[in-house]
Amino acid sequence: MDPNLTSPPVTPLAADLLQHVQVLSTTMRIHDLTIDKPEIIEYLRRIAPSKQEIALVHALEVGITEMQARRERRH
Repeated sequence: MDPNLTSPPVTPLAADLLQHVQVLSTTMRIHDLTIDKPEIIEYLRRIAPSKQEIALVHALEVGITEMQARRERRH
């Protein structure tokens, strides 16, 4: 490799800069997030498509509540 040759700096593509999960001040946005956990897919598959979004929100609420309770039990 010739040390006299220079190449332009590498700039990430816009897609690389996008965070899949954005936590804002009062909301959270999920962009193009792929979840490949069979248990999660099977759970949501059994729910009517029109109710899958709210089911996912409820699952997050339950999961976070459980995680917080576990942390409190450890301390």
